[in-house]
Amino acid sequence: MPVRKAIGRSRALRVLPEALLGREAPRARPVHMHLEHTTRCDHVCSTCIRAVRIDGEEDMPVAEAAAHIDAIGPKFVSLNGIGEPLMHPEWDAIARHAIDRHGASVGMATTGTHFREQAERIVRSGVGLVKVSFHGAKPRTFARLASGRSLELVEDGIAALLDAKRRHGSGPSVRMNYVVSDQSLDELSEAVVVAARTGMEAIYFKGALVHQGRRAGLAAEHDIDRLRSVVGAAARTADELDVRTNLDHWWREIKRVGDTPPEDRAPPAGRCMIPWVSVFVRLDGQLLPCCNCTWHPDEGHMGRVGVDGDFDSVWRGDAFRALRREMNTGTYSLTICQDCPDPVTVGQAGEMAMQRLWPGFLT
Repeated sequence: MPVRKAIGRSRALRVLPEALLGREAPRARPVHMHLEHTTRCDHVCSTCIRAVRIDGEEDMPVAEAAAHIDAIGPKFVSLNGIGEPLMHPEWDAIARHAIDRHGASVGMATTGTHFREQAERIVRSGVGLVKVSFHGAKPRTFARLASGRSLELVEDGIAALLDAKRRHGSGPSVRMNYVVSDQSLDELSEAVVVAARTGMEAIYFKGALVHQGRRAGLAAEHDIDRLRSVVGAAARTADELDVRTNLDHWWREIKRVGDTPPEDRAPPAGRCMIPWVSVFVRLDGQLLPCCNCTWHPDEGHMGRVGVDGDFDSVWRGDAFRALRREMNTGTYSLTICQDCPDPVTVGQAGEMAMQRLWPGFLT
C-alpha cells in the first residue's frame, strides 16, 4: 500500500504541470474520477438533475466498475453520479477495489438515509470521506427541499455511523455538504449548529447549480446585503462552535462582486483546471469533463469508453482537446461552462488546499 500511495502522489505531481501549461492532450491521466456506479435513488431533491430528468435506474456491474478504475488508476475516486451510492448492492466491493488495487482515497456524497442499516458496512469499507447532503437545516425546510427526507432520520443515521466508527476505532470522515439556495440561505447558522450537534467534522457550503446558471451560484442571485449578513452570522457561529467551513471563500466572493448587479458580474478570474485533473464516468461508459455536465444531458459528451476507443484514446481525443483549447482561450461552447458559478481555478485550488476542505465533486 505505501508503494501504491507513493505512485499515486507521483502521478498527481505529473498532472499539475500539464494542467498549469494547459496541454490539450496531457500525457498524464486524471488523478480524480467520478464513477457513476448507480443511477438508483429513493429521493428526488430539488437541486438534483433527477428533479428535471431521469433516464432510467440501474447499477454498474462490479467488474465493469473495476475496469474503469483500472483504466485510469486514480488517486481519488468519488462514487457518485445521479444516484444514491449506498443503493448499489455491491458498492463496497467497488470501493475496496479502488483502495486495494490503486491505493486510492474513496469518498461519496449521500442522502444519509441508509446510514443506520449500513453503518458497520461503511466503517469496514475503507471509504475515507462521507459527505451528507443537506438542503436546509430546519426540519420543514429540509423535508420540503429534499423530497420528504426526514432531518431526524438523517441525524439518527449520522449518530449510528459515528457510533460504529468509535467501536471500530477507525472509519470515514463525515462532513455536511450544504446546498445554498434562496430557500435555504437563511439557515446557514442553523446548519453549523446541526453539524456541531451531530459531530460532523466540517461543512462545505455550495451554491445551488440549477438552470439559472451563474445567477444561481455563489454570491449571485441573492441580495448582497442579505448574503453578507447571513454568511457573517454563520462564520461567527462556526468560530464559536469550532466547526470548519469554507465560508472564507464566500467572503472573498462577496467582496469580489461587491454591489455590482447580478447581470453585470464578471466570472471568477482564471482557467478552470477540471478537464486536466478530473473526469466523470457515466454508467454507460460515456465520459464527461465535469459532474455539472449532468445538468445538460445533451452536451459535454467526450466519448464512450469501449465504443470510441479505450480511456486514453478518449481522454486525449478530439472532443477533450477542443474543450481544453476553449479553457485556454476563455471561449466556451458548453452551456454549463458558460454558466458555471464557481470554476476550480488555480487560486481557488490553493484556497482549498490551505483549508483542507475540497468541494464535493473533487473528493
